Amino acid sequence: MPSRVFLHVGAPKSGTTYLQSRLHANRHDLRRHGVLYPSGPLGEPRVHYWAALDATGARHGIDPRRLRGAWDRLVGQVRRARGDVVVSHELLARADPAQAARVLADLAATGAEVHVVLTVRDLARELASGWQETLKFGARTTLRAYLDRVRAGRSAFLDSVDPTHVLTVWAADLPASRVHVVTAPPAGGAGGTLWLRFLEAVEVDPAWAPRDAERSNASVGAPEAQVLRGLNRRLGDEVRRGGALSPLVDGVVAGDALAPRRSTPIALGPDDHPWVAELSETWVAWLRDQDVTVHGDLADLLPVPPGDDWTDPDTPRPREVTAAALDTVAVLLAELARRPLPWRDRARRALARLRR
Repeated sequence: MPSRVFLHVGAPKSGTTYLQSRLHANRHDLRRHGVLYPSGPLGEPRVHYWAALDATGARHGIDPRRLRGAWDRLVGQVRRARGDVVVSHELLARADPAQAARVLADLAATGAEVHVVLTVRDLARELASGWQETLKFGARTTLRAYLDRVRAGRSAFLDSVDPTHVLTVWAADLPASRVHVVTAPPAGGAGGTLWLRFLEAVEVDPAWAPRDAERSNASVGAPEAQVLRGLNRRLGDEVRRGGALSPLVDGVVAGDALAPRRSTPIALGPDDHPWVAELSETWVAWLRDQDVTVHGDLADLLPVPPGDDWTDPDTPRPREVTAAALDTVAVLLAELARRPLPWRDRARRALARLRR
């Protein structure tokens, strides 16, 4: 029977991919110290993702047969554990009260003491990351239009990163001592700070998890964002959302070509800072009143005003966009050169050599 389950429910874009990757990389070391981070056969890391999809009724284009029973299978691993367990996926931040109640009840039925962990990042950076994430999955919206929708209350993303909403859904019936808020450090902070704060929340000694993350959710800059928007317009919804070219755009274009470039970062401007700062202050005040356990500093959630050198991500310099597009073509050509030719092309070339 497990002792405790630490259920990490998000929030999206708060460093969750990095934390999950690092937990997975250290799962064997953690197991030796009595901490289970569940995985599937042959170390499959997506069991948390599939379980979260199953528990919340989301699909994300995954075959329903793969998702059916995924949450129950994860609970089965928890039930067989000896010691502590960490379960983590940011999709859980979008659960409704009934879904959250079922998840918490299932985990409590294993005999474990259930804790809820929420990682939170300042809202200005959350919104900038949220917009670029939509571009990676086919959106064509400008940052201006995206922010206007959020401010008007027409965005589900805001609820999923709002700690007052997420913790009301997930932690209303838990004692404050079992609710943990982990704040992401400010931009430019030490890379391992979030990791150490998270380990403090789940009561894991850093020496038990020495390996670094194998992956993180890379960001793109303003020129790269415009390249993605242009591609999304050119390719259309059918291709970008589940089409044959979608993995190529998501993996090679966004991941290999655009993310490594160092260019003007995406940031909110002076027109948006006041309302974002005001909303952030209400969140910080609410968290202080809840008396939850904070790992880090709630002041980290207050956004920094844009500097005098801020430029509008919707209108980067044309030559910067052109350079990003040309770099993308170069990476795509290199990828094409590495891939084996179809067998018919190989046969034609071999026949041509024989004829010569």
